[in-house]
Amino acid sequence: MVKLKSHITLLIILFILITTYFSYAQEVQFTAATKSFVTVGEQFRVMFSVNAKATTLKPPSMEGFTVLMGPSTSTSSNIQVINGQVSQSVNYSYTFVLQATKEGKYTFEPAEVIVDGKTYKSNALTIEVLKGNPNNNQQGNQNQNQTNNTGTVSNDDIFVRVNLNKTNVTQGEQIVATISIYTRLNLVGFEDMKFPSFKGFWSDDLENPTQVNLKQEKYNGTVYQVGVLKKTLLTPQHAGDIVIDPYELTCVVQQKVNRSRQSFFDDFFGSYQNIKKKLVSPAVTVHVKGLPGNKPAGFSGAVGSFKLEATLDNKNPKTNEAISYSLKLSGNGNLKLAEVPKINFPSDFEQYDPKTTNNVSPSAAGTSGSKIINYLLIPRHPGEYKIPSVNFSYYDLTSQSYKTLETPEFTVNVDKDTSASSQSAIVSEFTKEDVKFLGSDIHYIKPVINDLKEKNKYLISEPTFYLSYPFAMGLFIFLIIWRRKQIKQNADIAATKNRKANSVAKKRLILASKYLKENNKDLFYEELSRALWGYISDKLIIPVAELSKDKANEELQKKNISTETISQINGIIDNCEFARYSPVSDNTQMNDIYNNATELIGKLEQNLR
Repeated sequence: MVKLKSHITLLIILFILITTYFSYAQEVQFTAATKSFVTVGEQFRVMFSVNAKATTLKPPSMEGFTVLMGPSTSTSSNIQVINGQVSQSVNYSYTFVLQATKEGKYTFEPAEVIVDGKTYKSNALTIEVLKGNPNNNQQGNQNQNQTNNTGTVSNDDIFVRVNLNKTNVTQGEQIVATISIYTRLNLVGFEDMKFPSFKGFWSDDLENPTQVNLKQEKYNGTVYQVGVLKKTLLTPQHAGDIVIDPYELTCVVQQKVNRSRQSFFDDFFGSYQNIKKKLVSPAVTVHVKGLPGNKPAGFSGAVGSFKLEATLDNKNPKTNEAISYSLKLSGNGNLKLAEVPKINFPSDFEQYDPKTTNNVSPSAAGTSGSKIINYLLIPRHPGEYKIPSVNFSYYDLTSQSYKTLETPEFTVNVDKDTSASSQSAIVSEFTKEDVKFLGSDIHYIKPVINDLKEKNKYLISEPTFYLSYPFAMGLFIFLIIWRRKQIKQNADIAATKNRKANSVAKKRLILASKYLKENNKDLFYEELSRALWGYISDKLIIPVAELSKDKANEELQKKNISTETISQINGIIDNCEFARYSPVSDNTQMNDIYNNATELIGKLEQNLR
């Protein structure tokens, strides 16, 4: 028993020593904190915190407020052992409870504490006291804002606004629209939200929270709890005044009810009821100034700040050797809408469809990132060639003027590849210059003369003319019946295709997987493309003759498929097309493309049911 007491005493001494050591080992920090806004009559706390044992606290003057309580002290400590390293923190708090008595803006000078003989000062505090809510009681918290037994909610107690960071902009200049709710009541929930259509803008969502966090904010001299419901980046499509539609929602607030006492617990718990309140934000007008008229040639509507770079990986290739030319457009502005200029490559260069990589992301500072266009070129004949420079024009918001960027001109010296001429996998028999258009005003002499007809003999005099009436009527009825039957059959076929689209795509993916294992690149990419295109055609009921990337994108958008998913579809299709004609193949890339396509079809199947 004596040994046990000795061990306990030893542990306590060690704990005190460790606590004391770490208390003095860390840097002393002394801070003050409280609310930025309060209302007259509201009770609130002012807390001073120091991470070391202080011998004296000298609080600032709190003139203009009634000190209801304080200072009350409290201590907390925390010891952590991470990877064998022991860390310990101790915090001492001094709390005052004040009550605001008069409107105005007050500043608390820094408080002072003495730790180990040294004096430390806290930060100063600024508190603004606003006019109180006449419905407030003396509780000093949010519940005091509840009105009593009115059954209605004032428009001053809760409302919504669409806030814009600027309302006078230039066409193409981006705006941040924030939809916020302001309340002095207890919010219980939302329903029937109707967001603005943002007609006249291109929009990108920045925030769309599923849970609204409320923060204290002053608006028109009153303190509200404010929560962001949605934040969107807008790009004006045209000049003039553009009106943003009101935002609508129905919110449920909790309101205290005064009624006759029916039991002992009525006074203890109080009585509340939930009230629905429909809120509509005011319409907001954005004044959009048009771009100046002196637009440079090739200007496509880009507004912001941009940079254009061009690179060529090999300036001395051999004939039939692939080279890569890249254009990179980067910067901040309406980058998604900016069009990269076209390049006139030498006619002796065989050119494949370019591969475009978009690394663009919207933020509150605007859309930023880059667009990279990679061209695969194959020179077919030896000689010296020029890849011309390209120009890109945009409107610079900082200088309020048009600017033009220019890439350097590249000289390519193509040598004849004598060693691999017989082994070349791609042979070009004709160049673009071999086919020339000579003219369109010379026609062949007609070698055959059709049957001649007797002059002055009219069709109306023939019996066949009168027989043609019942024949035409019968033919008309037949066409109507045939057409209705065909429409019904097409409807059945479309429904069947829609239902079996996923199973057909899976069979094609299995076949593509077989070609992947055999490292048969051409058949692999062909089958993978057929799987993806076929699924889109069957699922969206797009005839094969009308199937294109633009048409597919349009139908996917109608089905509310996200922009990210549509970009992934386009990326996989581009990768397949690019890889089919690229002389270089990579098994790792094929695996990745296959996995991405499989995952994407699965995702579409869930969203297109």
